[in-house]
Amino acid sequence: MRNKSVFSAGISAVTSILAAPIEGVILLAVGILLLGFGGTRWTARYVDAYIRYVRSVCARLLVISVLGWAALASPLASAGTMTGGATMPEQIVQEVTLLQSKVTQAQQLVQQVQQYENMVQNMATLPQSMYNQITAPIAQLYGMAQQAQQLGYAGQNIASQFQNINGTFNPQITAQYSQQYGTITSGLNNAINNALQTANLNPSNFTTQQQAMQQVQQAMNNPTSRNAILQAGVSVGQAEVSDLTQLQQTATAEQNMNAAWKKAQLAKQTADHQYASNGIAAAFGGGPLTSNAPSLAAYSLSGY
Repeated sequence: MRNKSVFSAGISAVTSILAAPIEGVILLAVGILLLGFGGTRWTARYVDAYIRYVRSVCARLLVISVLGWAALASPLASAGTMTGGATMPEQIVQEVTLLQSKVTQAQQLVQQVQQYENMVQNMATLPQSMYNQITAPIAQLYGMAQQAQQLGYAGQNIASQFQNINGTFNPQITAQYSQQYGTITSGLNNAINNALQTANLNPSNFTTQQQAMQQVQQAMNNPTSRNAILQAGVSVGQAEVSDLTQLQQTATAEQNMNAAWKKAQLAKQTADHQYASNGIAAAFGGGPLTSNAPSLAAYSLSGY
């Protein structure tokens, strides 16, 4: 029933829109005859009624022209801003979810390395069976650092893509997110280098994972260097937990900002549609033309 009502209303609106220009042409033709009656006071009222009717038709033609232009311009304007709108929220959700899992994983690896640090602290020689047990979580922490950097770069890309898709969005906000992602990533690199230097290790020897694991294996044979490696591993892992947590918080804030912007756009579109409906009603029903459509600037996103 609802679909039939909408269809009937649409047919009625289209009929009225098509009838208005035809009505105007007929009025012009009839006006040549009717205006001649304005010469006497007994027939002047017919001319006055004709002029009022002409004004009404002109007003309807004007409203129809404005609404038609707006209807054609709206899809063109929204095409640039809504492209990829379905995938952008998914990208942010995936980023947040992945960061949450990485934070938990990094915390678990730190606990493992701490346990081994306490276990082998007073061992003069390390049993061969424990080599792989100790080096495995350290290797995973090294890979985790690379993944954290990649997630930081991904966050920057998401912020840039969001700005490209939503051209009317405040670019300063997305620039702040990109800068924040970059600052967090740089902070992790500095924290890792500081942790290695504190353990009297050269960061240049840990540039690649192969170099890092060679240094770890060599350090396992000496109690002092072994303890230094494990201590550095704990510090690096703690820095990764902090870095991933900050990335998660930033991505969550960006997700909330994205949702708020989409909500504001939906509210703006709903208000615009209501304004268009009011315009049609005013044109064909004689009612007042009112607007409740706020601009997107009315929606504050400063909290995101």
